[in-house]
Amino acid sequence: MKFDKILEYQRIDQELIALENEVAKSKAYKDYASAKARFDAAKAGIIKLSQEAAEMLAGYAKLTGRADKLKESLDEFNGILDGVDDVGETDYYIKQIASISDEITALEKEIQRDNDRIDGINAEYKKTFDSGVKATDEYKKAYAAYNAFIQEMKPRVDAMQKALKDLRAGIEPAFMEAYDSLRTAKKFPAFVEYEVGSDVCGRCFMELSGDIKGKLKNPGDYAECPNCRRILFVPGK
Repeated sequence: MKFDKILEYQRIDQELIALENEVAKSKAYKDYASAKARFDAAKAGIIKLSQEAAEMLAGYAKLTGRADKLKESLDEFNGILDGVDDVGETDYYIKQIASISDEITALEKEIQRDNDRIDGINAEYKKTFDSGVKATDEYKKAYAAYNAFIQEMKPRVDAMQKALKDLRAGIEPAFMEAYDSLRTAKKFPAFVEYEVGSDVCGRCFMELSGDIKGKLKNPGDYAECPNCRRILFVPGK
């Protein structure tokens, strides 16, 4: 009958999907996924800390540069009051010196905070790096085990994929297009046998209209279920 090839394609494809699900649920895959997540987290942590350290060091350099310039400015005031008799001028210089001194003090506090944070980053980096080394080892082992598991499955997968490729070449394009669309929508099976006289779809069990049932009377007839879009067909031809 004209549905033989698409039904065989559907059968093999469902076996392939079941095999893929088996792999996804396997201990080897779960161990691999878990190890990879830890590896990725450690790598992301190291990258983040490295970026923060670079930003902190750049900021630290600017602060220390600013502090050094202020200290140079403060040095210029050394002895300047010795020859000043004017009260107003004296008061001006005192205020300038106090202002620069306050700014230096504030900068030194900020520099100390940054310095403490840089020390903290270094400690975090070492801890994260050590975790990363451990995560990398675990990831390599889990990947090797998962890859070995996949290699065991590969002959079966390759055989199924080849059979599907060979079958596809001989299937009506309209059937294949409908199947691919339903597969993408995860509606399995895509082609469903219809019992002549039945009032419902054999898969979603929604009631069919008289118009649809009128298209499904003889062997070889087929129609799309208006509800689930699966292809209903009458077997036997």
